[in-house]
Amino acid sequence: MAQDHPRLKLGKRASFVKTHLKQLPQEDETWEADFRALPKSAGETETHYLGLAVALPKGDPLVYMPVEYTPTVNDLADLLADAMRRPLTGSARRPQRIHFRGNPRWDELFPHLKELGIEVTLHDDLTELEEVCLDFLRQMRKASPGPIIMLTHRPTSIGAWVQESGWIEVGQRKGGGFVARAFDDSGLVFENNISNTLVEAMATLEKGLAGRFKDHESALRSSSLTVKKRLRRRHDA
Repeated sequence: MAQDHPRLKLGKRASFVKTHLKQLPQEDETWEADFRALPKSAGETETHYLGLAVALPKGDPLVYMPVEYTPTVNDLADLLADAMRRPLTGSARRPQRIHFRGNPRWDELFPHLKELGIEVTLHDDLTELEEVCLDFLRQMRKASPGPIIMLTHRPTSIGAWVQESGWIEVGQRKGGGFVARAFDDSGLVFENNISNTLVEAMATLEKGLAGRFKDHESALRSSSLTVKKRLRRRHDA
């Protein structure tokens, strides 16, 4: 469980690295960002939250980030860093301004956003973000019967992939349904284009990347054993 009010973590081990984000082009664009509580399933005691960043005026989704605890300022920093570096719509960029709802947990991050040239404004309502969140909940309700698979930002395979290996793209198909892809510097490494809901698409992507990591670890173990056998043969000789 996360602490109630942890301090903001910055630096090389954090997602929110100002020197990197400052290198991104800045667009004359306004975003809305916040976390919203998700409905609880039967028997569930903990509240899960969905972090969202959307670009105005149409409310284009930039990032979805479910967490299984009360979000902290570090979660907000991760959310915004992902939205800037690897948005689901458009290219990597910084906005001119971001709208938030008033929340004392976020205050520590605001001066750092201003250092990036991003204006911070507080609003009672975030209209476009609310609509995107409602659409996400509608997609959840349409999902096939069974438990809803919630994906935490870390330490999932998706989170590990984005941090260490490449990036992902998630979007709606023209004919309906969703597509989720994973890329590295060599190109496409995984694609799921048969899911009818966002939840299913993300769950399949998570499973696919988990299998890829498992295969990679098996290959490393096999390679290590081969090297050890060769060294043992040389020693015996």
